[in-house]
Amino acid sequence: MKIQFIIVGWHFDNFPELINGLKQLKTDNSEVGIFWSCHKEPSETVKQNFDYKVFPNLGLEDGAYQQALDYLNLDDDTILFLMHDDIVVKDWEFINICLQHLQNGIAFVGNGINYPANFDPQEVVRGKKCIEWVKDEAKHLFDTAGMVLTIRESFICTMRGYLKNIFDFEVIWEEPQPDANGKFHIGGIGNLQQSMLGYKMYKVYGENRITYLSNTYQDSEYLYECARGTQKQ
Repeated sequence: MKIQFIIVGWHFDNFPELINGLKQLKTDNSEVGIFWSCHKEPSETVKQNFDYKVFPNLGLEDGAYQQALDYLNLDDDTILFLMHDDIVVKDWEFINICLQHLQNGIAFVGNGINYPANFDPQEVVRGKKCIEWVKDEAKHLFDTAGMVLTIRESFICTMRGYLKNIFDFEVIWEEPQPDANGKFHIGGIGNLQQSMLGYKMYKVYGENRITYLSNTYQDSEYLYECARGTQKQ
């Protein structure tokens, strides 16, 4: 069984539990791959300890995940852990729990439960109908409006073939721009990309094959997902 971690983000060395745990995983398990998909030059720690590549800064985390998947060309049965680099790891047992879910037929595992989305493919967002943002090969899936389950893209566990079945991520290939406070974003496309991915997961696999490690937003007994590197107080 091959397991591939794809890590994205801007924080690199700021979360030592994640860095040190990934280093140990790499040392102890020949079947585990660690790849850092970077939208800026990574730290020396990342360069010295992990496989990485700097890609054009397009599409936020969806873009980074997709760029890595295209570059790595993984087998369909590869288990994927797609993670932001500002996650606090409380217990590495999350790996085994996720593997158990996949073995029991779950297709997508998130960390803390996420808000469902009321998604309408015909709604106009950023000057286009949502369906116009969808890649051509996936447009046939977006036929009705309704509530769908979503997973925060800070943490997704799935299998490579499951993603391929829904035509991978729906990336809006735009470059982030800084706002008045110097924060980089793309005018809310993160939520749109998340909703489009959630729509496909829900449409193809159904709610019974989507699950979470906890019923608490952003948090579980295993992982805490920070918001742009910041923990809630």
